[in-house]
Amino acid sequence: MRSFLSHGYQISPIEALCGCRVAYTRRQQAHPFLCKPAWFPRVCLRASSLMTSTLLSLDTRSLRPYKRIGEFGFNTCHAAIVPRLDLQAQIRRAHSELGMRYWRCHGTLSDDMGIVVSDGNGHPVDYAFSGLKRVLDAVLSHHVKPFLELSFMPAAFAAKPSATICYYRGITSPPREWPLWEELIRRTVTFLQETYGVEELKTWYFEVWNEPNIPFWSGTRDEYFQLYASAAHAIKAVDPHLRVGGPATARVEWVTPFLEYCRASGTPVDFLSTHIYPSDVAFAESSHGEVQLLGTEFLTRAFRRVRGEIDAISPGLPFIMGEWNSSAGPLASNHDECNNAAFVSAVLAGLEDYAEGSLFWNLSDIYEECQFHFTPFHGGYGLYTVDEVPKSAARAFEFWHRLKGERAAVHVRDGEVRAGCGCFAVFDSATGTTSAILWNHLEPGQHAEAWDVEIEAPPFSQGELSQILPGQGSAFETWQDMGRPATLKPEMLASLHAASVPRRTAIASGVPVSIRVEAGSACLMELRNY
Repeated sequence: MRSFLSHGYQISPIEALCGCRVAYTRRQQAHPFLCKPAWFPRVCLRASSLMTSTLLSLDTRSLRPYKRIGEFGFNTCHAAIVPRLDLQAQIRRAHSELGMRYWRCHGTLSDDMGIVVSDGNGHPVDYAFSGLKRVLDAVLSHHVKPFLELSFMPAAFAAKPSATICYYRGITSPPREWPLWEELIRRTVTFLQETYGVEELKTWYFEVWNEPNIPFWSGTRDEYFQLYASAAHAIKAVDPHLRVGGPATARVEWVTPFLEYCRASGTPVDFLSTHIYPSDVAFAESSHGEVQLLGTEFLTRAFRRVRGEIDAISPGLPFIMGEWNSSAGPLASNHDECNNAAFVSAVLAGLEDYAEGSLFWNLSDIYEECQFHFTPFHGGYGLYTVDEVPKSAARAFEFWHRLKGERAAVHVRDGEVRAGCGCFAVFDSATGTTSAILWNHLEPGQHAEAWDVEIEAPPFSQGELSQILPGQGSAFETWQDMGRPATLKPEMLASLHAASVPRRTAIASGVPVSIRVEAGSACLMELRNY
């Protein structure tokens, strides 16, 4: 965050609802292929008062399940690019290094998948699933299962084939005839059952469409509900035990109307999926104006609100946060910065309290919604760059994957925990290991300031601290120091890979443990009692 621009502050209705305040601005520029804007950041930082150190106590007697939300899964761009070998390598790492189990993407039914074979007059003469099978086989080969988003509309079936979105021109139109859509879903799921077996399909998720409340869907809300109902009944007709859900909305919208519709119409729903980004207040109408980011508490409050809306109508229905990141724009440098590790940690802690699943947007900068970008760091959503360099966010997910055991209570004994800072702890009774992730997210409007923490924990014989810092876990800042080269020489790429490795230091035995969490960083403390 190296350039600054002052702006005034305003309170929006969503902010009032969630109790959060906008504190810095990213100027938006419309992108020709997206309903989402491309952002080139200018940040306003507001000074805050100095704070004393905080004393935390980890209570390993009060344990509850650690749901491992961060391991649920990830998104990639659209289905047609999944077979790329470089993207496959990153999918493999997502499972082997981050423990992620589910994959989601757009465009599984789009024309570039070649599913609908028509006679040229819009009448289907056959269905061909070899393209979809190639994509699914590639994902499954890495021990990752589909969270299968059913989109977009094949041109032969679309009421308005010219209604498209993104560089790859996904068709956002409702079907010209509803039986065509239902037959497409029935044929697709029947093929999947015959190919992979019903027991395998029971472990998948089927999600109907993507973000129908913004221009990813050109129909009305009622038409989306009809789209969902037709798909859900077609899926259940193949096997009633298959899981189907939605509405996959942006900005955590339509939760209550969707569930009320399903209850009133007898439409099956096995999970609720929706999306959120801290830019969602000003992103409501994204064709012009300023994009303003909110703090991490905005997302936690939104998770709590969604959980409440679900339980008011369908108590206990699983809640899947199907997309999230530190902003919704595909070209925003906050996705690349060290600070994103702290953001990821704060959000995962909130999701642990309210959700049953999380799909981070996005696994990779190998991404085509706004055309390909090959600059090593270009503000892409990915956990990995186009050159497969792990970003700070990838290292944060790696920290959460390393946690073993049950969740321990964290008590503040002295001092305070300011906005953007936090601690999440687990205790492994089998090994006597206490682990904790601490983060210091540079929140909108905050002054960059370290957080000094003392931690009361059970006795230990060996301790280690892993830190995500600029140049040590976050390679973006190293790339900046290189002069931001658009093309990397082999030695430059090697240096970036080295800079992506977190710093590791020993912790001397003794209690309490003293840790300084630098501004815009995250760390993992592991205390072993062997």
